[in-house]
Amino acid sequence: MQMMHALKRPLQTFACAAALSGLLAVPAWAADLKVEVNHSRLHTLGQAASTIIVGNPAIADVSVSNNNTLVVFGRSYGTTNLIALDATGRQIANLDVNVTAAHADMMTVNRGTGQLSYSCAPNCVRVINPADATEPTDGLLATTKGVTGYGDESAAAGGGQE
Repeated sequence: MQMMHALKRPLQTFACAAALSGLLAVPAWAADLKVEVNHSRLHTLGQAASTIIVGNPAIADVSVSNNNTLVVFGRSYGTTNLIALDATGRQIANLDVNVTAAHADMMTVNRGTGQLSYSCAPNCVRVINPADATEPTDGLLATTKGVTGYGDESAAAGGGQE
């Protein structure tokens, strides 16, 4: 019985040390940032950044609002990383950026090898999604471009303003 008690103390000490070493191995500036596709999110840094690096700019785009504030835009589904460096080149932030589906009201219809996306809030309407099949999306893009092009021409012509 005394042998059991003698082993219990070192095992507890080892378990605590192992748990703490796991916590200390992760850098203090590591974090996760979740952004919905086609949405922006603000992220405040602890100090001024001089350089911003994005692992895959096709997934997330970053613009700098001021030295301490980043605007992260979800471009496409997936995960990438974002690194911020100070003026001396020292890493001050390292974020995993996860770009996810826009909202719970999205519905995906799989047809053959492709998919179509709909926003159902409250009625289902076809929307452009980066993961959709290209054929149906091309028609929707042409229609959207036609509508926005008309607005651009109207604005260039004065848009009815004097």
